[in-house]
Amino acid sequence: MVMASPTPTLARRYAFKLLANMASVPVYLVMEAILPRALGPQMYGNYSFATSLFQQMSGFLDMGTSTCFYNALSRRQHETGLAAFYLRICLAVACVCLLAALLMQIPDIGSRIMPGVPLWLAPLAAGWAFLTWWGRVLRSMNDALGATVASEMLRTLISLLSVLFLGGLFWLQALDIHSLFVQQYLMLGAMAVGFWMVSRCHWRAQDVLFTLQLSRAHYRVYSREFFNYSHPLFVQALLSFVMLTAERWLLQCFDGSAEQGFFALSQKVSMACFLFVSAMTPLVMRELSIAWGAQDREAMGRLLTRFAPLLYVIAAYFSCFTLAEGAALVHIFGGADFAAAILPVQIMALYPLHQAYGQLAGSVFHATGRTRILRNITALECLYGFATAWFLLAPSPFWGLDLGATGLAVKTVAVQCLTVNLYLWLASRFIPICFWRNLAHQIWSLGLLLGLAFACRQLTLTLDLGGVTSFWRFLSCGLIYSLAVAACCLAWPQVLGLSRQDMRELRTRFSRQ
Repeated sequence: MVMASPTPTLARRYAFKLLANMASVPVYLVMEAILPRALGPQMYGNYSFATSLFQQMSGFLDMGTSTCFYNALSRRQHETGLAAFYLRICLAVACVCLLAALLMQIPDIGSRIMPGVPLWLAPLAAGWAFLTWWGRVLRSMNDALGATVASEMLRTLISLLSVLFLGGLFWLQALDIHSLFVQQYLMLGAMAVGFWMVSRCHWRAQDVLFTLQLSRAHYRVYSREFFNYSHPLFVQALLSFVMLTAERWLLQCFDGSAEQGFFALSQKVSMACFLFVSAMTPLVMRELSIAWGAQDREAMGRLLTRFAPLLYVIAAYFSCFTLAEGAALVHIFGGADFAAAILPVQIMALYPLHQAYGQLAGSVFHATGRTRILRNITALECLYGFATAWFLLAPSPFWGLDLGATGLAVKTVAVQCLTVNLYLWLASRFIPICFWRNLAHQIWSLGLLLGLAFACRQLTLTLDLGGVTSFWRFLSCGLIYSLAVAACCLAWPQVLGLSRQDMRELRTRFSRQ
């Protein structure tokens, strides 16, 4: 009998995820270079608001069950009954999203929930949000099974085909809101089917039989397991859904679809910055779950100490350059119609910094089952988060500053920074990590990279390589900045939160099979 190949090392799986994310960058860049120009601020804002609303709804209906599924499958990889049970949860999420979209076709309901947005967008956005969520669940399932390499190769191929299709629509002048949804449905549907086939092939290679049928006994056991894990998260999920939906609703009501479009552009740019970091976080979360299953808190501490500062600096590398070159990026992606989005883009460039810390610190509570802490922090965040959003978004008669997209960007970054460091501090109470060292590293490493980014920008302007919005000056600045950061990290590994010995070990790990 031929033995199955062992699960690839963490470094090797990260390498494949990173390559897949790099291949996904053209999808984001092309979309954000094409969509704002093709749709305009008004329709782009409508598209963003509708899809964001249903994306938050699918996140609420998830209620942490996808994380429970991921952690359980990471520990019991041959237990296909977990997947059969979770498919039933996915079907329930799809039905609720579709029902909500149909209810919004009633004018009295839809016009209040989506003010100023065409109601026919609701069903299209609901389907998009479900497919996006479901694809993420199936992709994480492959990570839990250790089938990351095949999964990411598939994602790379579909992403490249998708961007060619989108570019073709734009070239043929056939890109509008309807053809955009067709392209998105094809891409997301193909990915979901592909991820599922990777899982089936993995189980088949392991001689594991998969069946959709579940006995009543297994159904009760799984229901109890998921309920015990997720029911404390119901309040957290509800509060997150209400808060995130409310702040976008406030922006829509007070400032309209155009400001919604400016904020949407800033969000997409920040997502592109986070692509390289998001490749690693689910893999580290898997290792944290396995370490907790072995009751090895020291291993969990080592994982966080090594990877949290590293991922923070990787995010900061992109974020700082984006902040310094905000004007050039808006000119490239949005054009003159999106000139008002420059400041929101620059502020939201800092958002990916604490996404890395937030996902890793939050994964500690998920892996250890301390979901009540997550619920309590979310309740607290709702209080200061919504108060901040109201103060920054409301017009002066309602005791606000009326800052529009800029105000929502400030709120998003500031509140996340505070909440994530609260997560990190609480995690340090039961996992051996040094909170104050991590906090200090966040501050001085960000200051260093911001200084390098603005210095490189000023250098290219002084050398007269082009104007502020020149594409070639932008590329030249990126090259000089990359070389400067690389030289700084090699000369001083502490920037990455590593010692020289750690650097040698990482090189060794990435060279293994």
